[in-house]
Amino acid sequence: MCEAVEQRWSERVRVVIKQSLELTRTAQIEQAFVVLDAAIAEAILEHQGEWILTLCRHAAVLAHAKGDRRREIEYTKQALPHAKDYRFAAYNFAQLLLRDGQVDLAQRYAIEAYRLRTASETEADRDLTAAIIKQWPNIAEHC
Repeated sequence: MCEAVEQRWSERVRVVIKQSLELTRTAQIEQAFVVLDAAIAEAILEHQGEWILTLCRHAAVLAHAKGDRRREIEYTKQALPHAKDYRFAAYNFAQLLLRDGQVDLAQRYAIEAYRLRTASETEADRDLTAAIIKQWPNIAEHC
């Protein structure tokens, strides 16, 4: 990515996050989501995966704080393709879906995370596998 574009996006994201926090502090949370949605849409149009991830994660945290699980799920799902470690992101998304009562969809993401884990080469891989199997003991049958 061109350094000038990177700098512009870095500043844009900083301003948007700051603006959304200020709006949230003044009880204008819906307006904060409008600002975030516009910036996310712009980042998508410009194929700025890192900034999509950052903005969506920020929006998901605000949605969680507001108790808006629908939005939290929506923003988390939108961030998934841009996650640095998709298998862990898919597992965490499965957990979010499970808390929302979306058991079948949660299991699909858990299966995806299970399939993507490497052959237990690292402690993180072993931990992920153990966490998935603890929640879904029969997951290997689906793979």
